[in-house]
Amino acid sequence: MVILETKGIGIHFGGLKAVSNVDFSVEEGSISAIIGPNGAGKTTLFNLIAGFYTPTEGTVYFKGKDITKMKTFERTYMGLARTFQNINLFRELSVMDNVLLGLHTKTKCDPISSMLNLPNKLREERESRKKVMETLEFLNLAHYVNEKAGSLAYGLQKNLEIARAIVSHPSVLLLDEPASGLNTNDLDTLSQGIVAIRNSGITVVLIEHKMDVVMSISDKIAVLNFGQKIADGNPGEICCNPEVIDAYLGKDE
Repeated sequence: MVILETKGIGIHFGGLKAVSNVDFSVEEGSISAIIGPNGAGKTTLFNLIAGFYTPTEGTVYFKGKDITKMKTFERTYMGLARTFQNINLFRELSVMDNVLLGLHTKTKCDPISSMLNLPNKLREERESRKKVMETLEFLNLAHYVNEKAGSLAYGLQKNLEIARAIVSHPSVLLLDEPASGLNTNDLDTLSQGIVAIRNSGITVVLIEHKMDVVMSISDKIAVLNFGQKIADGNPGEICCNPEVIDAYLGKDE
């Protein structure tokens, strides 16, 4: 079943067509990747899907519903989560507090209960902390629960941002270049983690330049170039596509 889809989506900044007429679909329970040269429009497409940009043309569907005009927080509430290309943590807050922020759309206590620490507020806080600990254990971050986010190594900060995105167990997770800056050992850990996230019931869509990661874990790959989709298919089909080779992958001499 298709859980996320764009039809003819595009956005123009003045005379520049950053993304134009892109059809893109994601099957529930899959790992899909978006690849292409720098400036191809990959992150712009993510921003259109997540609601950071309003499209000039086309439609975004999530769970069969037209969400094109929905606000970002409304899409998050529906179960659409994302990370960013640049690490976007609260560096002075603890690991626990950073991940707790990922549950902001799930908390239900009213302001009076929160101010007076009424039983329902305390119960909700205990449940939230339990969910955070389960997520940190899932991503092997539990040992750092009380550390400041800014004190963690780069690879751990990447994992922490993913933890904050998945703590509410979204339906779809958008990962923007999760492998950027990671060493070989961290890449293996990342690949295993993404597969584990998919196996936990979260559909994953990633933008990535590390082709060994993309080809090893993706069920489907879409290729953008100059804001347009030039191909999509499984890893074997993409590897052999002449247009993709010329535009991005390059020839193996």
